[in-house]
Amino acid sequence: MSLSGLSSEPADAHADQQRWENREGWAARHISDTAPFSLWDEENKRYRMPKGPEYEWCREKFGDGTLSGHGWFIAISTSSPSQPAPFTLGGMPLFLHPPHENQWLWMMPRSNYAHPRVANPCPEVKWEQMAFPTKDQNAEILTALEPLANVHRVIYMPYWTLVELEIGDGREYKDFSLPGTVGGRTTLYHHAEEPFLDRMKGLVSCPRLKGADSGNWFEIGGDEAAMLTWAEEYTKPRSVLGDGEVGVGEWERRSLCKVFGDVSGEMRGVPIVRCKTGEVVGECDVTGGVVECISFGLDGLDGLDAEGWVVM
Repeated sequence: MSLSGLSSEPADAHADQQRWENREGWAARHISDTAPFSLWDEENKRYRMPKGPEYEWCREKFGDGTLSGHGWFIAISTSSPSQPAPFTLGGMPLFLHPPHENQWLWMMPRSNYAHPRVANPCPEVKWEQMAFPTKDQNAEILTALEPLANVHRVIYMPYWTLVELEIGDGREYKDFSLPGTVGGRTTLYHHAEEPFLDRMKGLVSCPRLKGADSGNWFEIGGDEAAMLTWAEEYTKPRSVLGDGEVGVGEWERRSLCKVFGDVSGEMRGVPIVRCKTGEVVGECDVTGGVVECISFGLDGLDGLDAEGWVVM
């Protein structure tokens, strides 16, 4: 894969940033988002559902399919989505999906271990609404969970945390035996042969892109597709024989980005552009339905890495 053209300077081809309003964070609005209202509550830093005339406008725009809200995105079922399809609705990330497809189930883990009455092991660890914890806060959370469970991966989403437990280690957990709140977030647990990330549709997993804070957008090769920083994961590296256990501060940190728009196999070596600044922060290919990303300058540091993730 060629790295030509990658630069931390704004790219001339992407100098026109009029495809987005409020380009940084959860209030960003895509150019095809023509809703005459905003669903972002700036004072409380959260989204709300459309109501009254807003709801009727959505019906007229998208038809009479199911409309459902899930905290940080809105899902509308339709057999004939408008073209070009907007990536947001009133500034809220928008999923347009076929009828009878549930946009909620793929985010739910396969276990019933969490219980709200089990004591929070680190109530002092808190972070802002709809944001990700810092690396140090993640280390505190992993340290607090260590006596309770054998953690393989932790995924921080805007409203809750997903903890994936190791399998094949001989440990068993009873239903409702683990804390349902860890730090400042509701916490759920996944304990199955199938990794939790295999259930999550349309995600790209890559080394942390520059500017990949919660809710930030990146364009992929122009206006046909974009990625939203959806979650952040920390995964325990497999220890090398003789090296011993890896410390919680050394877990691999990655961005999980949700893909919006049309992704085709013709996207070869296209730039990943940070919407706020127009910077080229990476490059991606699409081969056989797999998006492969190269992160250029991890969070402002020098470095290159790549990873593929299936786009459904």
